[in-house]
Amino acid sequence: MNPILRFAKARLRPLKERRKRAPAEVVIVSFPKSGRTWLRLMIGRAVCDRYGLPEAQMLDTLELTRAAGLPPTTFCHDGGSNLEARHLDRLERDKSGYRHQQVLLLARDPRDVVTSCYFQASHRRDLFRGSLSEFVRDPRYGIRKILTWYRIWEENRARPRDFAVLRYEDLRAEPEKGLRQALEFIGVADLDEKTVRDAVEYARFDNMRKLERQEAFASGILRPKRGGAEESLKTRRGVVGGYVDHLAPEDLAYCDAAMAELGSGFAALTRR
Repeated sequence: MNPILRFAKARLRPLKERRKRAPAEVVIVSFPKSGRTWLRLMIGRAVCDRYGLPEAQMLDTLELTRAAGLPPTTFCHDGGSNLEARHLDRLERDKSGYRHQQVLLLARDPRDVVTSCYFQASHRRDLFRGSLSEFVRDPRYGIRKILTWYRIWEENRARPRDFAVLRYEDLRAEPEKGLRQALEFIGVADLDEKTVRDAVEYARFDNMRKLERQEAFASGILRPKRGGAEESLKTRRGVVGGYVDHLAPEDLAYCDAAMAELGSGFAALTRR
């Protein structure tokens, strides 16, 4: 993408996100690369099955929930988008804008997040030209920004009308339980086990990758980069603890030190 056009789109992104969020009663918030497309696909499949809606709406969560008669629900990154590349000092500290909404925060180990964000920014989006070590330390993308983002939400968890946390790691370990939690949060009642089980099966990793390669959804949410390698796929790995395969010892030490200093927000949010 032309750098000038990319800059313009990044500047407009916060306004676009607020407008998208405004009509929603439920907002599922996550830092990028925390598993939201997987969760969105599971929710979409379950809602389509439960309410007899067309699969073409599966990833348009706002319109899908409206069509089902549920509280309008949407997803957002709340200022964390790699496309926006907002400096950590410019993250919005006050979440009063969510005071009339329910917020479900999808949280993931920041070390997995920063590693996966690097591959998205460097291989899929062509936003970052440096090394993983440089990315980890960059205030626009790196581990300290992710931890600051979590800390802000910990400090603001009482702002929304209702607030809950779903850990990616728990969702991976018990996907049916986690999906049921998310569906109940957005108001889906009378869930039968088959609907939940089928949604989890539909969104399993190998099928998501197949759907991505086939460009099965017109929305573009799940679409491969043209001519891209494996690391450029949106459905890249989805592994819990996969950061150990990529972070050098000094990078891991840097992340652990940052988590010791700034990780209280993430730890508090995800404490079981």
